[in-house]
Amino acid sequence: MSRAARVTLVMSSLYTTAGIVLVFLPRWLEVERGLSGAEIGAVLSLAQLARIITGPAIAHWADGVADRRMPLRIISLAAIAAYAAFFFVAQGLWQLLIFGFVALSLVSSMTPLIEAATLRATAAGRIPYGVARSIGSIAFMIANVLGGITVAQFGIGATIVWILGSLLSVIASSWLAMQSDPPPAHIAQPKSGASRIRGLLSSRRFVLVLISCGLIQCAHAFYYGFSTITWRGQDIPAEIVGLLWACGVAAEVIFLLCLPPIERRVSPEALILIGAAGGVVRWIAMGFAPTGWILWPLQAMHALSFAAAHIGAMRLLFRETPENSAATAQTLYAGTSSGVLMGVATLMSGKLHDVVGPQGYWAMAAIAFLGGVLALQLLKPAPRGSAATPH
Repeated sequence: MSRAARVTLVMSSLYTTAGIVLVFLPRWLEVERGLSGAEIGAVLSLAQLARIITGPAIAHWADGVADRRMPLRIISLAAIAAYAAFFFVAQGLWQLLIFGFVALSLVSSMTPLIEAATLRATAAGRIPYGVARSIGSIAFMIANVLGGITVAQFGIGATIVWILGSLLSVIASSWLAMQSDPPPAHIAQPKSGASRIRGLLSSRRFVLVLISCGLIQCAHAFYYGFSTITWRGQDIPAEIVGLLWACGVAAEVIFLLCLPPIERRVSPEALILIGAAGGVVRWIAMGFAPTGWILWPLQAMHALSFAAAHIGAMRLLFRETPENSAATAQTLYAGTSSGVLMGVATLMSGKLHDVVGPQGYWAMAAIAFLGGVLALQLLKPAPRGSAATPH
């Protein structure tokens, strides 16, 4: 297997975990622990909010190690222990907040590490990034479908088996399949993580990517946290809920497989703007609590609201970030989009779900619109002498 294929295997295992956590963990908290929407939002958002601290700390570690696969390996072992404690030890809200914070923080910290590893491994051209990312998305989609069928057959408790089993696959693939990944000898390491962060944040374009794409992505908070609960409340069967999630990911996979010709014609900046526009349209429509056939094309818009904006952000980060700060850049982006902004949006979504129900999607449409307005600034040429050094 090529290096890219091995990294893709680890990514797929991690996305299998995410495919169950995102879809069924909120419902598990509602059914098995009796939490309200606001309490579910608090459990889900605490780790997201803390990523602004935990993320850079892990990135500093990852960018400074002699073998860049070791942080992923160690975190995967800690993550399965944390999730076991979350499921089998935590009972009340405060215990769920504490154990959930640790478990969700560990799993989310692996995403930017595997993204950076995938961008490095696919740069050689053996497997294009779009293909590697689409394989990970297919794993996410399979987890949606099979998870929905399993939950429909055995109940929401099957979520525990799925999450722990998929984390075992992350451990196995990261320890047995990944090859040694030392930083290039010619790349000088900055003295500290703080110097990496200062260098990145001195770039106006980098900050614009963080905020604009962060807003577009955090506009998915209501969908991630409460779509399954909303659909089940509309008496949509669990297996159909899994298929609806899979439909969105299938559209994302098709988009990723078509990425080479798309990227020849559409700039990363334009992809981000397309993602913002898709998010505005999608969340406005979802706010009307639709059922029936219209849900399927709305789910297919995930290719725009998520994938287009994500690919645009990844390309800009890879193109304009120094290699010795790659993990730091990815983690700052994740800490902003999936961290602070997503955490605030998730907290807000929990309250909105309790008060206005599906109309909470309309707040997400406003957030995506604001992200698109800020992303218009990325169309301006990058100033000469920018702090970010292209690869």
